[in-house]
Amino acid sequence: MIRVLVVDDDSLTCKILTRMLGPEYQVHSFSNGADALDHFSRHGAEIVLTDLKMPRMGGQELLEQLIKLDPQVIVFVITGHSSLESAVAAVKQGAYDFIAKPFDPDDVLLRINRALKERRLEDEVALYRSEQERQRSRHIPLTSNPQMQQLLDLARRAARTDSTVLIQGETGVGKELVARAIHFWSPRREQPFVAVNCGALSEGVLESELFGHEKGAFTGAHAKRIGYFELASRGTLFLDEIGTTNNAFQVRLLRVLQERVVQRVGGGISIPVDSRIIAATNRDLEEEARQGRFRADLYYRLGVVTLRVPPLRERPEDIRLLAEHFLAGHGAINPRITGIAPAGMRLLEQYDYPGNVRELENIIERAMILETGTVLTPESLLIGCQNEATGTDEVESLRIDEAEQEHILRVLKSCNGRKLEAARLLGINKTTLWRKMKRYGIGEESV
Repeated sequence: MIRVLVVDDDSLTCKILTRMLGPEYQVHSFSNGADALDHFSRHGAEIVLTDLKMPRMGGQELLEQLIKLDPQVIVFVITGHSSLESAVAAVKQGAYDFIAKPFDPDDVLLRINRALKERRLEDEVALYRSEQERQRSRHIPLTSNPQMQQLLDLARRAARTDSTVLIQGETGVGKELVARAIHFWSPRREQPFVAVNCGALSEGVLESELFGHEKGAFTGAHAKRIGYFELASRGTLFLDEIGTTNNAFQVRLLRVLQERVVQRVGGGISIPVDSRIIAATNRDLEEEARQGRFRADLYYRLGVVTLRVPPLRERPEDIRLLAEHFLAGHGAINPRITGIAPAGMRLLEQYDYPGNVRELENIIERAMILETGTVLTPESLLIGCQNEATGTDEVESLRIDEAEQEHILRVLKSCNGRKLEAARLLGINKTTLWRKMKRYGIGEESV
């Protein structure tokens, strides 16, 4: 129940308000501000109705102390006509409103209910904004490296425009994360961010996926398909591994960039699109263009703004920051883990990460599966063990499988076999959980 404190040295006022509010709220009454403040500091309250002139501690001082303890508390000042000026001053000081004597019980209830509704609405808006900010901050690369900070400054400036951006860097450095940051810093942030891995799609499929196709355009095209360019219209289209595409595709892409229209495969109608293009590659496109392996005109068109994301080995100050971030992000895997042992952190900071940030995340995630204690140790981090010998790999894979099986079983038992809840705690979807249960032979009888 909503907790209400009534503070007034007039016992009749306290009785009236307590009786009036009692059916709907949990009410405590006090004859002075000192006792009310003591109760509030120990038990709290959502609403306080207080007189201004009282022995030991008056309403003005009580208001000041209440707001210090809880800025969200709703305070109504009870006042007679003679102290109306003081009541107005109290409202300026932070009181929600004042109630003049003699008061109408229905009016008091109405004003309290209105205040609670307004506060709930404010809390919902604050929660929504906080969640929006949290969602956006997920897409901003964590760094304390000066080179990366300069890159993000340039990315932020580029985000204000619709210029194409080319992001270069080794595999696993976080090129897509930089692309997402540009999108969320841009005026297009509320529109779709569509990511396409060009290297994972064959030539024909890539064109169909990006530009769409009409019904009957080729065997298997049983219905019209909207392409990613159209889906990303008014938003951002991220083309990863652009360096793997062939000349025919590059010609079509160049035309889209120049004319801002697409034609679906098998169609003759030009469809206007308004998507901001960000491309990424782990290749040296300038050299590729010089050697004739990538169209020079497309390279210059894509690279209006070019960003090179440095590898993790050039950002040693980011290793601890990222490791602790991944540890927190994968906390559901093993809630017992509270941190990384000093020896483990030294090992992380000495490694050169050929797989970059993605490899660091995988190391932390695997260690959280293997670790039996409360901190990640060199033994669970397994840095450098993967490439020593095939036999070592097989042994460690078995250890990882056993640890994962044990962890899944433990989570399922804690959820009384409820797979949807277990999947949420494990950070995977229900299908993946079912597949892993099948792989490890975890049946219904086991949980």
